[in-house]
Amino acid sequence: MSGERHPACLRRLHWAVAAGVAVQLALGWGSEAIDGDAEMRLLHIHFQLGMVLLALMLLRLACRLMRRMPPADDGEPRWRRRAARIVHAGLYLLLFLLPTSGYVIWVWMEAPLDVLGVLRVPRLFVPPADDETWRAIAWYVHFACVWVLSALIVLHVAAALWHQWVRRDGLISRRML
Repeated sequence: MSGERHPACLRRLHWAVAAGVAVQLALGWGSEAIDGDAEMRLLHIHFQLGMVLLALMLLRLACRLMRRMPPADDGEPRWRRRAARIVHAGLYLLLFLLPTSGYVIWVWMEAPLDVLGVLRVPRLFVPPADDETWRAIAWYVHFACVWVLSALIVLHVAAALWHQWVRRDGLISRRML
């Protein structure tokens, strides 16, 4: 069993992204329940936080590539280590796909691209006026990814709690706090 901790940059970014994702889910689902100006205000906050999370994920990926990761626990069966890698890879992939598809939707809506009043995200394309195919595809990707992300988060949290309460191996405090 490896007692090494993840690099501090990854631990901090993990919890920042986790908190941001929780807020994003609430904002996204909350905006579905209301209409009009309030919905657009929530969606604008949702877009802005999505862009912040994309930046945090880019930092997280850079930190992950530049830092040595602690070795996997030798006491874990191979299938469990493989499942953990798949879940983590899925989380990373979805946390890049969601803000990207959200950006496409937002540009198509011709909505403001400012982020926290500090910067303006560039408009990388001009949507065709008479064809919303790519907007629809982006929306379906965004929608599906939210549900897959939610399922992976449940698996991720369940595995962490299993380590904490069933295996009692101190994984959370050893690696992520």
